[in-house]
Amino acid sequence: NAWHKYIHLCGSHLVDTLYFLCGERGFYYRGIVEQCCHKPCSIHHLEDYCN
Repeated sequence: NAWHKYIHLCGSHLVDTLYFLCGERGFYYRGIVEQCCHKPCSIHHLEDYCN
């Protein structure tokens, strides 16, 4: 299941993925680089950063 796969996302890959997941809701950045770039995180975890 892709929702539980853990991936590293950094830079534009991280931003593009958040735009795709969050859409018009938007998102915030605080802590996300540490969570998803320095360490792997899941798509489900990324959704926690949507507004």
